[in-house]
Amino acid sequence: MSAEKTLNTNVEAHEFVAIALGSNMGDRMELLRRALRAIIDQGVLTNVRASNVYETIAVGERAGGHFLNAVVAGRCTLAPHDVLAACMRVEQSLGRNRALEGQGGPRTIDLDVLFCGRHEVSEPGLILPHPRMFTRSFVLQPLADIAADLVLPTQIDSVHFLLASLDQRAMGTCVGILDC
Repeated sequence: MSAEKTLNTNVEAHEFVAIALGSNMGDRMELLRRALRAIIDQGVLTNVRASNVYETIAVGERAGGHFLNAVVAGRCTLAPHDVLAACMRVEQSLGRNRALEGQGGPRTIDLDVLFCGRHEVSEPGLILPHPRMFTRSFVLQPLADIAADLVLPTQIDSVHFLLASLDQRAMGTCVGILDC
């Protein structure tokens, strides 16, 4: 039995879905652009909106150099597990090898499904909404570019309010945009 539950019994065919993109190896901006293009080309998201790109300090002793981070959001007809599978295919196509990188290491590309509509999922390999997104400025800052007034499942405050409650010293520097 699936641990997924839907907060709204009338699930829309086109859910609002957001995916975080990050890279701290190689041509980081190009990798973000290629990931976005693959997400669109695979039909994962339509009516896509992309945030600004922010440079942030890597977290953890094994994390490597500074990250470029962005968030893309749009409409999606895929089930949450299918969105995750598509993101993992994009990562692999761009040279990510999770087995070699290990937990918390540098990465060519990192795609995290942040939320899929109002779905709540708690299963090995997939927890939605993403459990750590609410405390990470490198996720909330670009998400606020797209949907500052959005109140996410499990939350009572908007993305803008959640971002404002975080340590402002941890905020990234805007270094560009992703074209959809």
